Amino acid sequence: ATGNTYARDGHIVLDDFTELGNEWQVLPSDGRFFLEPSRPQYPQRCILPEDPQGNRRRRRLGESTVSEEQAEAACAQLEDEFSRKGCVYDI
Repeated sequence: ATGNTYARDGHIVLDDFTELGNEWQVLPSDGRFFLEPSRPQYPQRCILPEDPQGNRRRRRLGESTVSEEQAEAACAQLEDEFSRKGCVYDI
């Protein structure tokens, strides 16, 4: 594993995460991956996050009276990791 992120052709290295996301958006020719379709669907473009690498999305512990451990305990009942991380961030 190189750690590189590649275009669909398997050869072009994409260093821009927005470009990478658009390159790998599910296309009709890819078949069906999910039970229920959700928006956006191709040809609509993906909804871009404010910062695709998450550099600005950090929990500001200095601004909170709740420790990260307390936030994690409060969010522990959530089943998937993505939801737990979002919950901890929101607290």
